[in-house]
Amino acid sequence: MSYWLSVVLIWLPKIFFGIIFILAVLIYGLRKSIGLTKSRTLIISSISFHVLYAVLLTISQYYIWSQNKFTQLLLNSSLDLSMPVSGYFLFYSFGRFWLNALITIGAAFVFYLFLKFLKKHRERFFEEGETELGFLSALIVGWPNFVVFLPLVFVFVVLLSIFRRVFLKEFYTTMGIPFLLAALIVLIFGNQIVDILSLGVLRI
Repeated sequence: MSYWLSVVLIWLPKIFFGIIFILAVLIYGLRKSIGLTKSRTLIISSISFHVLYAVLLTISQYYIWSQNKFTQLLLNSSLDLSMPVSGYFLFYSFGRFWLNALITIGAAFVFYLFLKFLKKHRERFFEEGETELGFLSALIVGWPNFVVFLPLVFVFVVLLSIFRRVFLKEFYTTMGIPFLLAALIVLIFGNQIVDILSLGVLRI
């Protein structure tokens, strides 16, 4: 039972955010007819998933520990009164599951605020709704893959700008395509890149 539960828990976020990414691409491709504001629904869905996934992991961990006499002791053990939470299980669950969700949502929101600031001073680099698309992309890649996603966005901005200027004679590049390209790379290769760059210490 625990094996299949582990398999489901591993693949669930991959499948969910894979679907969210495909929907984001479709919305961006149809932006001229439906607008990019539709991505707000995907943002709410992504935030909700991060929270509900942390709940699911917590419940699953409780179930797994409750099946073993040794780990049952951990469910009932208490921590020092100076700790912010009471009980080892709550402390473990917060650090192992909830902290990742909170950092992911927090980093994505700070990135969104940065994009809003950037748009205010360089509006020509953004189409309507692309700041929300950046927010969504950050939620899709999660933490710590966001650390890889961020520089990739600017790499793709530069590459796309060069391509547009040389081949299309266009002098401005908006952020939408770089967001999606960076998110795609991170979805496929993010964990490997994190390991290659020795950023695994950022994993919660």
